Amino acid sequence: MNKAIIGLQWGDEGKGKIVDYLSEHFDLVVRYQGGNNAGHTVIVNDTTYKLNLIPSGVIRGKTCYLGQGVVLDPNHFSKEYDQIKKKLVNPKVFLSSNISLILDYHKQLDKINESILKSEKKIGTTAKGIGPAYQDKVGRKSIKLYDLRSIKHIEEKIQSIKKFYDPILDSFDQSKINIDKTVHDLISFYNIVKDIIVDNSYIKKEFKSKKILFEGAQGALLDLDHGSYPYVTSSNTVSSNIFIGSALQVDFQTVGIFKAYSTRVGNGPFPSELFNEIGDYIAEKGVEIGTVTKRKRRCGWLDLVSLKYSCEINSVNELCITKADVLNNLSEIKVCKTYNSKKYDDVNFSESNTLESLNLDDSDFEVFQSWGEIKDLSNFETLPENLKIYIKYIEGYLDIPIKIISLGPERSQTIIR
Repeated sequence: MNKAIIGLQWGDEGKGKIVDYLSEHFDLVVRYQGGNNAGHTVIVNDTTYKLNLIPSGVIRGKTCYLGQGVVLDPNHFSKEYDQIKKKLVNPKVFLSSNISLILDYHKQLDKINESILKSEKKIGTTAKGIGPAYQDKVGRKSIKLYDLRSIKHIEEKIQSIKKFYDPILDSFDQSKINIDKTVHDLISFYNIVKDIIVDNSYIKKEFKSKKILFEGAQGALLDLDHGSYPYVTSSNTVSSNIFIGSALQVDFQTVGIFKAYSTRVGNGPFPSELFNEIGDYIAEKGVEIGTVTKRKRRCGWLDLVSLKYSCEINSVNELCITKADVLNNLSEIKVCKTYNSKKYDDVNFSESNTLESLNLDDSDFEVFQSWGEIKDLSNFETLPENLKIYIKYIEGYLDIPIKIISLGPERSQTIIR
């Protein structure tokens, strides 16, 4: 059965490692949304791979495909692809010809958009140009990969875009669009990737009866329509977007991934956030630094209310818990089970003001005793008893089985139930 790996929190759940781990049993790994604002770190045999665009299944030698729902920064992809080719022999990577590109003016516009917001209202964007690139896609102004086949076509599109954006760029003291440089850079990029650009029909035909693994970027609570708007990403991160972003109409089961605690980068509501030494400890112990942003992540207890919401909107079939080992030495561990003693369906997750007005107290949390160091990763039964209690409580609350337990960055530090 095909599978989809979906982050259930605000991103950074450890999807890269799990995609790498599971991809051994699949033929094709597909990325279907987002840009290089996502980051996956995978460690294999003391070699560290930091990927922002290419699915981590490439490390296993699997064919990887970036679908049409992705927005692609030519400069970043060129560097990432070059680094992968230095570490791996003949990596199998394909790009949908229908992908929209992120260009320099998108990054300028991203910074402008963030600069005009008051500090408390800033989204916390990565300033990678992701949002403006998706805006151009919706506004029918995108430069797509298939456009790069014709210099004349690129020039005509850039001239039109220049007329639209130059007044905005100029009014914020940003440099205007340089047509000659933009065209030159795009043609240079095309010469690098032209042999790996394929139409959607090619992927459909070649992998019609093969096993496919879909890799999500960011997390469900950052979904443009279902997340804590406006503090969200610019694409749909939920599993239903797979059909649109990949153009592959196949059945799949959804594996929802979550950390044993919660983290968030940037502004936006975070009901179970910790503002004390425990939050600082989790951040340090879990090395909670953004792969892309390099910013320290906000940390808090696991939020089961939002997690249940994520499971529902993604039709999750099974779960994967990561980084419980980070909590090993805490004297007690808590999970958020209610918001102001109310059930999850009383909260509108797509309206951030509702979440920001919460004031949780002790009654909203379930408390668990420390499980100490984890010494045996042979199977679930060899885990510390208190950790098993913690995991079973989460399963009972969500009514979904936790099938994968990740207790470290290495492939070997993984238990399959």
